[in-house]
Amino acid sequence: MNKVQLLKTISGICLFLSLIVPWSSVSGSDQPLLLKNVKVYTMGKQGVLEMGMLLIKGGKIEEIGQDIAYPSEAEVIDLEGRVIIPGIVCASSSLFIHERDLTYPGDENPDTDVLEGIQYFDPSIPEILEYGITTAYISPPSFQYIGGLGAVVKLNSKERPTITVLREKAALNFRLERLQDRKTSNVLRLTQYHKIRDKFKEAQEYKKEWKDYEKKFEEYEEGKKKLEDKKEDKSEKEAGEKSAEPKKPQEPKKPKKDGAKEILLQAMEKKIPVRFVVHRPDSILQAMRLGKEFGLKVVLERGEEWEVLLPALEKTSVSLLSSPLLDYRKFLIPGGEKGYGSSLLRIRGGELFYSDETSPSEEQENGIWMELATSQVPFALIPPDHFPYSARFMRFYAGFLVKKGMDPESALRAITSAAAEILGVEDRVGSLEAGKDADMVVLNGEPLNSLSIVDMVFVDGSTVWKRER
Repeated sequence: MNKVQLLKTISGICLFLSLIVPWSSVSGSDQPLLLKNVKVYTMGKQGVLEMGMLLIKGGKIEEIGQDIAYPSEAEVIDLEGRVIIPGIVCASSSLFIHERDLTYPGDENPDTDVLEGIQYFDPSIPEILEYGITTAYISPPSFQYIGGLGAVVKLNSKERPTITVLREKAALNFRLERLQDRKTSNVLRLTQYHKIRDKFKEAQEYKKEWKDYEKKFEEYEEGKKKLEDKKEDKSEKEAGEKSAEPKKPQEPKKPKKDGAKEILLQAMEKKIPVRFVVHRPDSILQAMRLGKEFGLKVVLERGEEWEVLLPALEKTSVSLLSSPLLDYRKFLIPGGEKGYGSSLLRIRGGELFYSDETSPSEEQENGIWMELATSQVPFALIPPDHFPYSARFMRFYAGFLVKKGMDPESALRAITSAAAEILGVEDRVGSLEAGKDADMVVLNGEPLNSLSIVDMVFVDGSTVWKRER
């Protein structure tokens, strides 16, 4: 092997090793970092801190307050009165999925995992980070009534654009809306409901089958032990004495493992939340019935007509993922405006929804979002469509919530702490508190002011994006 070949081989090995290094090992520097002179929206118990300070070490927030001591070796950044918020959490997206897969009809298998098909080194990661999105839920690309398992990931571009997995099996996705040739009906939606219910019933039978097997196997083991004891007793008797041989117990047949049913059982044990894509009140009620019957942790996704069922939702543990920019009718009305992100272009009440007799007035719509903010229903904001880049505009959507009557604090919570809680990653992200990941967005103005611009984005205490002045 000549020198050139040797160098190529070494380079190849180094590249391979760089790819297999666990993503979780990428963290902030060991050198402490202090951010000072900044207005901090902690979205936690400390509320809003005027001219606050944050001490970061090892990728985590070590201390946060208005006057904190810090080591002399710490790097100090004076943010000169800017605003800082937690890294934005997008509770529903189709980020990092190949465009061909977005039109894939999907399988009907509960154990289909989105992590097996996403692009971990997607070149769009820096562009998403530029808008302050640091954490996102990735939905499986499926239009079937069973969508499979989604995951929560964190974005990073410190060394190269990558994503790390915060929570695998973050939710099991179902669709309780049947769109056939851009049409739907009560019968089609009812068909979806019964298909999903049958799947859970089959999982219950599967569980019973395994319990019966375990009981029989325990009896079989006891029978074997008794047989061994009898053989020992026989050996102690006189050689000339004869006795009947005890009957050997028969080992029960072991059932075959079924990965799909195992996932459904985990959902029934509340280990995996269950997301139902719903639009109308009848579908929302169907999701709630399934949750009650099978003991599911239910998350309603989209649910445009949730307002008529708000009192019923408050009496359950159901969570809601929705947005005032959603309108399922655009899929059904001939001649309706088509195209990804079209809702972003219709920002006035009269243009946002199609004009028909069933559309609520702007005053009525504003009232329902205020009512949701004061209710006990866990709520997080989501993009208006499944176009991947729609996830960039979460601050815009939250600002629109304020226009629709929700108070700014609740709207900001809907894209930070509340979203993290519904996704089950609140111990890591969603708020700025001691011990949590140092994922932060620095802005030159108030968070939901449309004129405010992102200046810096931190992930695990490291700067992953900075605006050129």
